[in-house]
Amino acid sequence: MDISKQKTNLPAIGPLEWFESWLLERASERENPLTPQAAEPYRYIWSSWCQWLLGADKSGQGDWTDLVLAAGPAQAMEFLLDRVKPATQRSGSSPEISIVTRERYCMVLRGVYGHLQRLGLLAENPMLRLYELAGEDRPDAEVLAPGVWNRLLEQAAEEPADRSPFALRDRALLWLMLDAALTPAELAALNLGQLQPLDEAMVGEGDGMPGTRLAIRLQGNRAAQRRELQLGERASAALRDWLTVRSDTLSKGRPDTLVVLELVFFTERRKPLSRRVLFHLTSRLITQACESLALGLPRHLGPLVLRNTAILHWLQAGMPQDEVCRRAGYQGKLALEHLRAHLSHLSETGKEANTAWNTTSP
Repeated sequence: MDISKQKTNLPAIGPLEWFESWLLERASERENPLTPQAAEPYRYIWSSWCQWLLGADKSGQGDWTDLVLAAGPAQAMEFLLDRVKPATQRSGSSPEISIVTRERYCMVLRGVYGHLQRLGLLAENPMLRLYELAGEDRPDAEVLAPGVWNRLLEQAAEEPADRSPFALRDRALLWLMLDAALTPAELAALNLGQLQPLDEAMVGEGDGMPGTRLAIRLQGNRAAQRRELQLGERASAALRDWLTVRSDTLSKGRPDTLVVLELVFFTERRKPLSRRVLFHLTSRLITQACESLALGLPRHLGPLVLRNTAILHWLQAGMPQDEVCRRAGYQGKLALEHLRAHLSHLSETGKEANTAWNTTSP
């Protein structure tokens, strides 16, 4: 599409309006919509980026709109190094920003430039290469060491010390991440109508559905995200334990909205789960596992690390790639590329044939 024609047709549209348009798109998403409160830091990031581009223009003659459209990932990395500083910095400490902060900035730039591509203002999203330039800090390439993963499986199999309702909830959440590799958005949006028994028993609350394995019918904006997953016995049992006490637990509080009444999981304040809640849960569990093994912490502690590791174990177990993609909700096998490096050590021992990297379903 001719960018000049697009700009002529929309003379009042500029970088700030593009950003607000992206916010509206994010706020209208069915799963994990962006709230006005969460949008404020993103607005600061985008305005900082635009101001930096103006300041970095040596000619001083550049048009704001043209500078934003012409920017690339190399400039974005300069921006991260030059403009973005830690919120607090003690004398002698590293001047580098945290991985979490850098990822937040990268996410905003990737998101807005992806929106510009969808508007027809760009042929491609140049900010998709930010991870490539950032190197090993790419969070979606992180997996847990085998010992930590096995320790998490052991923790998940243990009975909670107090069997309090929210201890049962946390164990169910952990099993759904370990067994089904669900995303934070899928966990937060999961509702009772998406749970299905694998036998003639009916899904209900209060009876525990003894012995019933469960399946989950997941929803999503993309076709690949809409899929059915059969849970293993332990994941099903943990989910049944939570369902047994869920209704009574919900009735003892004041649900934030009517939507919470249908959600499988909610917070102690009877609100929908947030990414922050899930991050705190997974970081606590991973930290406990590492401490029990006298190991240092990995670079990333969030739900994405558990998802990556679960998918990696599917591949290592020989599951065909197309089935791995179906279970993970990926559109194609290229989505598995970020895990290729973690399988490379298998080829050195002659075990690559036992993985699914070059395998497809019959």
